[in-house]
Amino acid sequence: MLNYDNKIILAPMVRIGTLPTRILALRYGADIVYTEELIDWKFLRSKRRINDILKTVDFVDQTDGTIVFRTCHEEKDKVVLQLGTCDADRALKVAKLVK
Repeated sequence: MLNYDNKIILAPMVRIGTLPTRILALRYGADIVYTEELIDWKFLRSKRRINDILKTVDFVDQTDGTIVFRTCHEEKDKVVLQLGTCDADRALKVAKLVK
């Protein structure tokens, strides 16, 4: 669990909480970074892939090949995934998928 006491946090922002922004914020001193809001059903139709070139973990939408979420070791234990959902069962499935 993250500790929020006296932390510098990159707040959630629409369409800007992508991996490059999160890594930049961490390198400039952020302790915790947020993703943009990501929708549960997009995760559930994606496949987890290891990107050896970029050294990232990518969740790729199987219907159109777009990257739903990308993360890397540098932000491990510092990133908060903002999940948009209206269904607890789907949210739990996504949480288990990205764990």
